[in-house]
Amino acid sequence: MAVTALDAIMGIHGQVLVFALPVWIISQTHAPRWFVGAAVLVNTALVAALQVRASRGIDTSSAAGRAMRRSGMAFLIGMALIAATSTMPGWLAVTVMTLGVAAHTVGELWHAAGSLELQFQLAPPHAQGQYTGIFGLGTGLANVAAPSMLGLLCIAWGAPGWLLMGGIFVAVGLAAPAVVRWGERTRPDPAEAV
Repeated sequence: MAVTALDAIMGIHGQVLVFALPVWIISQTHAPRWFVGAAVLVNTALVAALQVRASRGIDTSSAAGRAMRRSGMAFLIGMALIAATSTMPGWLAVTVMTLGVAAHTVGELWHAAGSLELQFQLAPPHAQGQYTGIFGLGTGLANVAAPSMLGLLCIAWGAPGWLLMGGIFVAVGLAAPAVVRWGERTRPDPAEAV
């Protein structure tokens, strides 16, 4: 449950590029509106090109916890770059936001690899379905909460809100390895479940 809660908070990142960034571009920057679609294109191209490389070596719970930590840092970098664009001229805002989208995408890839590894590694063999269901509940709750949270922080609060949300991602990422270690230590013994 603790890993699910951390993963759900980290999962808010999934709405950053499809909700918060488009609203930010249109309402708070001088970037052209066409960059909304271009940002999604950059994200998609990077995911297609880098997902195998980004997930390489994330094949244990501890490696997944470290990937979550790295993803929090990447999200902060991406969000700080995006936050800085509100006063920039259009062409500079596009350049800086492209770098922000790239950093965010790397965080997204590390989070996805770490999240999937933890979803299956920490579940006892006899309860994979139950644990996957609970993990999915966390993802669903993140998708429900994300637009309101990102709307308040990133849009209403502006640049400080982007940085605060990035800081939340960093805090979750920093906590993940310790929570994963605790989850491994307290995981039910498969021999007792039979």
